[in-house]
Amino acid sequence: MKTLLPMMLGLASAAFMSLAGAAYAAGDEKLAAALPEAVRAAGKLNVTISLAYPPMEFSDAGSTDLKGFDIDLAKAIAERLGLTPEFQNVDFPQLIPQVVTGRSDLIMTAFSDKVERQTQLDFIDYFKTGNVFYSSTDHQGEIKTEADLCGKTVAVATGTSWVTWAEELGKSICPADKLITVIQIPTQAEHIMQIRQGRAQASVIGLEGLLDLMKQEPGKFYQIGAVGEVNHYGIAFAKANGQLRDAVHATLDALKADGTYAQILDRYGLKEAGVEEFKINGATK
Repeated sequence: MKTLLPMMLGLASAAFMSLAGAAYAAGDEKLAAALPEAVRAAGKLNVTISLAYPPMEFSDAGSTDLKGFDIDLAKAIAERLGLTPEFQNVDFPQLIPQVVTGRSDLIMTAFSDKVERQTQLDFIDYFKTGNVFYSSTDHQGEIKTEADLCGKTVAVATGTSWVTWAEELGKSICPADKLITVIQIPTQAEHIMQIRQGRAQASVIGLEGLLDLMKQEPGKFYQIGAVGEVNHYGIAFAKANGQLRDAVHATLDALKADGTYAQILDRYGLKEAGVEEFKINGATK
């Protein structure tokens, strides 16, 4: 899921060039007025991410500049609210602790809205996705469908919902004595290394991540089977932070109305992943 790119903690982003221009200045004031006083006074929006997962959040090799759909949308939200975005990079399992302890305002990093996560968090669903198995093309002859993964080893990003998905799918399609072995490893680059070294035969990724990987390295990777468990990524907030959640929700509606949301999707070739409505806690399973 996460490629091995520079890991940066507490990065402050550069100013984001507004896509809507100065015309929304008056609307800015109205949206900003809905912010919690502490956030408005601080003048910052602390966004927790987990690098790296192109095209959602990543840095080019040798660079500390953050890029990706999540990064650009977070910058647009912050700017519309009159805030400076600050990005805090943590390992994936630390995302929830980061916000529930108040060290960050929100999570925005290809983070799925799940019912079990809603016990601690509120989500604004903003991006459609789905799970896919993939491997290097040298496995294409032996592994064509999900059933061909029975008895094989699959590397999955540590602590993600993909772990359970891969395990449960294996139980549903494989003999009890030939289940899919799921190993948890942090980054996408390490998953690929495991495949190339023969320690794993496949991995799991979001559809948008696989499309980007195949774009960056043509002919080297392929999708195994169909897209599974279509779901949504959500911007996540601590349950006690409902006022900020509502302010961000209203800001997303404004960004969609003036075309900014669509422009950022198009920038990364993700038009089909856009949502018609930004639902709060839309996941039901």
